[in-house]
Amino acid sequence: MKKYSLIYIVPFLLFVNPTFAQITSGKILYRVSMDNTENEKEGSPQLERMHKVVADSAKNIQLELLFDQEKSVFQHQRGLSISYYKELDEFVKYLTSKGTYFTNLTNSEQILQTYYEDRKYNVESEIEKQDWTLTKEKKQIGKFLCYKAILDKSNTGLNEDTIAWYAPEIPVSFGPVDYVGNLPGLILELQLPIATYTASKVELNPKKEVIINWPQDIETMTEEEYKSEGDKVKAQLDGGWW
Repeated sequence: MKKYSLIYIVPFLLFVNPTFAQITSGKILYRVSMDNTENEKEGSPQLERMHKVVADSAKNIQLELLFDQEKSVFQHQRGLSISYYKELDEFVKYLTSKGTYFTNLTNSEQILQTYYEDRKYNVESEIEKQDWTLTKEKKQIGKFLCYKAILDKSNTGLNEDTIAWYAPEIPVSFGPVDYVGNLPGLILELQLPIATYTASKVELNPKKEVIINWPQDIETMTEEEYKSEGDKVKAQLDGGWW
């Protein structure tokens, strides 16, 4: 599949539609589908039931992306309950977003804020450069024409390729979780092995000003430091539900 240089794509897109440059901020809501967990079933009736419970609960999830021209924040909508069970809520939410992701494209920085019990962890990392293959395949998501990009599984360590559908009409390099800084347009659909995120509402240049409250005066740790302590949240949730 042919790769296309961003050097040629971005100027072309700006030329054919000068209104792109007018987009300065936005609010995107994403729905989540975990029906692709069907592929992970191994025949155990109990495991199949658990997959179904998780997939059904995930349908109630809604995640929010706020962005301006250089920063974004991605997180679960606050106060949203997706089931009658707190533990199930926490587990499914963790599967779809480990916490709140703050992104600053200007300095290629990202901070993940996640919690374990009463402690907040601020995990700082650089935005990873990813070798996406941009294709000519396209589809409509809402009113936006989106193009398909593929991140080969050999580059991610996942068991399936990662697929993104991005909208050049919204020329900001943001998207769900930590998939930022690599594509010439906002990701409106992201297909991961465990879940698919699809934009359900797109509000550009909203009347209410978008304010990204970047974490201030916090103690951060690197990804390596965080991993060395063990991902306590994941360990507890995995142990409680699988």
